[in-house]
Amino acid sequence: MTASSDALGEVAYTDNWTHNRGGLLMEIMEPETKRVWLCQEPVTRDRYKALELPDGFVRSGIGGAVADVAYFRRSPGAKVDGPLATIDVDGLRFAYVARPGRPEPDHDEAMVLPIYKYHSMFFAAGRTIEILNDGDGWDYIPQTRPGSDIGGGTAEDVDTRVLPEGWALRSVTLAADLVVEVPYPARVLFFPDGASWQGPLKLDMAQ
Repeated sequence: MTASSDALGEVAYTDNWTHNRGGLLMEIMEPETKRVWLCQEPVTRDRYKALELPDGFVRSGIGGAVADVAYFRRSPGAKVDGPLATIDVDGLRFAYVARPGRPEPDHDEAMVLPIYKYHSMFFAAGRTIEILNDGDGWDYIPQTRPGSDIGGGTAEDVDTRVLPEGWALRSVTLAADLVVEVPYPARVLFFPDGASWQGPLKLDMAQ
């Protein structure tokens, strides 16, 4: 963690932090409540497939994060920022980070839906990232890498992405650290190749 990323949140709340350490992160979900729980410890796909789930839970995804560091300020439904709600499943700690809403209709290229979460992201200076623009001046920041099995994407569908009409991607090399507080709820686009972006945001940066 860098001094800049420390500003995202409380360092002592270890379950609130997502560190991009090159590994994969997995989620499980309670379909009845739509509560999504994230394991912050990097895992393998074999560990994900072998995970012994308690009753009422399903596997909901595994993938790679794009941000260098991310922080969940609170669990959905919590009245104030603080430590996330957690559970232990098959020897791993999971934190309650998100609750998806109903997908928007009439999107053939991606699954688009609101996700209720308090999410902040940090991208280090010098990195080149892809920003998605909706054509109306709103930006979307990258969330998961291609090859992720999240939001209906699969690792087998890499390089199949088609953007919605009027949308565009631009590559940006960051001249300074970028800290983003994603709106609540976030509007998230999941593409079939597993990549996802979230916003809407107004990003002021050099292209």
